[in-house]
Amino acid sequence: MKPTPATKSITQPPMSDRIYQSLKWSLIIGEYFPGSDLSIRSLAKKMGTSTMPVREALTRLASERLLLSSVKRSYKVADLDPKRVADQFFLRARLEGIATRLAVPNLTPEQIAELKVLAGMMDRDIAGGNNENYIVRNYNFHFSIYAASQNEELFWSIERLWAQTGPFLAQVVRSQTMPEEWQVLHGSIAEAIKSRNADLAAQLIEKDISWGVETFEAFINSGGAK
Repeated sequence: MKPTPATKSITQPPMSDRIYQSLKWSLIIGEYFPGSDLSIRSLAKKMGTSTMPVREALTRLASERLLLSSVKRSYKVADLDPKRVADQFFLRARLEGIATRLAVPNLTPEQIAELKVLAGMMDRDIAGGNNENYIVRNYNFHFSIYAASQNEELFWSIERLWAQTGPFLAQVVRSQTMPEEWQVLHGSIAEAIKSRNADLAAQLIEKDISWGVETFEAFINSGGAK
């Protein structure tokens, strides 16, 4: 009698991986402000787990330069260094332009239609001053494109940079009126992708991200935080 195949079980990723992903997402959307301290015990209590997987997740984030760690095993979000953040946005613009060029031929009509829907929702977020929804939809818009690049290393590198810049970008978005240009830029990106104009789509993506370079270089010129 032949053995029957075992039912394939769905295994959850380790707790430390889940905490890592949760904290990385919090950095991307700016849930933590620049200079914020992250307490291992407080995070363990919040997530209903022991301190060990939290410590493992924080150590991993620090190894990727998404958090700062000290000899006392404390962790924090970096303070604002405008030059460093401007450099990160410069690198983001270039990498995201490359990802967009690779993605345009691969995006399906259904995916492009979803980009247009997201762009419209983001326009309404800007008009209504709904910054929190805008931040999340902005991520969804961009990474729907970058996933279609079919380049995992490039995708990971971009996401890491988003986690580094997230606390600073979110703070700026929440503290000022979003430029009117943002109300048309994402729609223009979706239209360029729909027409399969990879070069134009990439140029518009780079223009979108370069806003961060200009914003944080202005901090340097005005004598803002280090």
